[in-house]
Amino acid sequence: MRRPTGMTVLTGVVIAVIGYLLVIPLITQVLASFRGPYLPIGVPTAQWSLDNYHTLFSGAGDLANVLLTTGAYVGGAAVISTLIAWTLAWIVVRTDVPGRTVISVLVLLPFIIPPIVRAQSWVLMLAPQSGLLNQLLRALPFVGGESGPIDPFAFSTIVVVQGLVSVTFPFLLLVPIMQNMDGALEEASRTSGATAWQTLRRVTLPVLFPASLAVVLLSTILLLGSLEIPLLFGQQEGRDIFALRMWTLLRGNASELPKYGMAATYGVVFLIATLAIFRVYLWVTRDAGRRASITGKGFRPTRLALGRRRWLVLAILVAYLVPTSILPAVALLWSSLTPFAMPISLDNLQRFARIDAYIAVLQDPEFYASFARTILIAGVSSTIAVLLAMVAAWVVARGRTSWGTRILDMLASSSVAIPAVIVGFSTFLFYLVINRTIPLIGTIWILIFAYSYRISVSYRVGHAAVLQIDRSLEESAAASGASRLATFRRVVIPLLLPAMAAVWIQLFILGSHEFTLPAFLATPDTRPLAWYLYSRINPGAAQLYDPSQGAAMALLFTVVVFALAFLLRSLVNRRQVARTTVGATGARAATDPAGSGSTGTSGARGAGSGR
Repeated sequence: MRRPTGMTVLTGVVIAVIGYLLVIPLITQVLASFRGPYLPIGVPTAQWSLDNYHTLFSGAGDLANVLLTTGAYVGGAAVISTLIAWTLAWIVVRTDVPGRTVISVLVLLPFIIPPIVRAQSWVLMLAPQSGLLNQLLRALPFVGGESGPIDPFAFSTIVVVQGLVSVTFPFLLLVPIMQNMDGALEEASRTSGATAWQTLRRVTLPVLFPASLAVVLLSTILLLGSLEIPLLFGQQEGRDIFALRMWTLLRGNASELPKYGMAATYGVVFLIATLAIFRVYLWVTRDAGRRASITGKGFRPTRLALGRRRWLVLAILVAYLVPTSILPAVALLWSSLTPFAMPISLDNLQRFARIDAYIAVLQDPEFYASFARTILIAGVSSTIAVLLAMVAAWVVARGRTSWGTRILDMLASSSVAIPAVIVGFSTFLFYLVINRTIPLIGTIWILIFAYSYRISVSYRVGHAAVLQIDRSLEESAAASGASRLATFRRVVIPLLLPAMAAVWIQLFILGSHEFTLPAFLATPDTRPLAWYLYSRINPGAAQLYDPSQGAAMALLFTVVVFALAFLLRSLVNRRQVARTTVGATGARAATDPAGSGSTGTSGARGAGSGR
């Protein structure tokens, strides 16, 4: 037998690590669903049985209500967010509405704001008496009253709020799709005498329908794992939402222990449902290439001239962006300046406005400790995910098709199909089972491993980036005597770094925002800033409850995350410009007759020297 090469060993390690991060915890959850209410391994009284499934499907587990409630919540929010995102993307990309750049920035702004902060700002804005939006609505002549008219804790409100705060993700997906649609199709329709509405209905919508449906399906999967809105809004009307039901089963209460077995059974059922949705997504996008509308030299995306209607469209956009992007920030700022909930007025501003909450937060050592943990967890987990994705992307894109590459591709692509709430619970259960052997419960490592499961995005970006690398560079390295591992290390990784650095920043922002995973895994000694912030706005947190300090902390949290994201993006852009300049210099040197034959293979020789 031949000794395995370094790249083969590295590939095996990557497959094992991805399997450890994703598959092993899910297997533990499946085993727990067959082992009674407690741990699936190590408890002598627990027996193999189908009791949990019998309880769940017999009606005692209330599965029907959870399925219906979760379906209405997730489906409604996904449709609302996609419809709004589709409309915004179409207006920004396909029309000549003024202020498109500003509109795009306001739509993308929620991505920088941590989800728990967005949820908190909506709770403050929709408070029955002191909420800013309710105050503005009561000022209308046909509303009136002393509270409302919006009930922030009604189920319909929960669905609408979740849909509104989730617009950014589908917007980001839909903008490039619409940019890549050839305007000649719409021009041909209008030349044939069709109106703008007929063109939209008969040309634009059919062409974009598969991509739009795929966005809805992906949004559904992501919303299944979202806990922030159900936790802050849905303690009563939303208690049957899947994410909140899983969290409640894990916590238990004063009269009963946590129901690990029932929670595991719920997780298995919804994991199967999620995988089915993901399978439908793959089926919808199977022939996406047949609908590509970017052509050759004749391709030119055109904008629809709105004429006089452009100002009407702009007014509609402002009416949407003000309550979704501006009023929540105002409500959060007001709450941070006042000692308790009160209506916004000039008199209250003069009498009660103070900056005491900001001073208290800046003097709180736990604020800095939890923030440091957040940066550490987000940074290390993002690095792990990107490194795994780079290896997997190169092996799958350049390797021969085999069972190994198929398994690696499936594992690297599967994390997008697993909701965060299932990952959080299954990871907690797995480390609880092995805690006697590997005591990681209550440490920061369990959070780092859980956060690292998000490798699908970095894998897909890395895979696309590898396909853009000319094979001749790798062939030159191999001709110079470099091994596959040396070629990957000296040639491929430097070329992948710009794209993967951008992905790392996105994963870092997501990690710094993460709220669902620490809900299942964090302890008071390991909680990140998002959960310390929740303890400040949760009335059940006893002495930690302080809504004004929570609002001040939320604003400081947002500013710091935004500053870090801007700094990291600037560093990456500067690095990319420097690499481009060096590359241009190298290209000029390669065309210089005096240096002919010396520059073209320098990278390959460098790779060969690293054998």
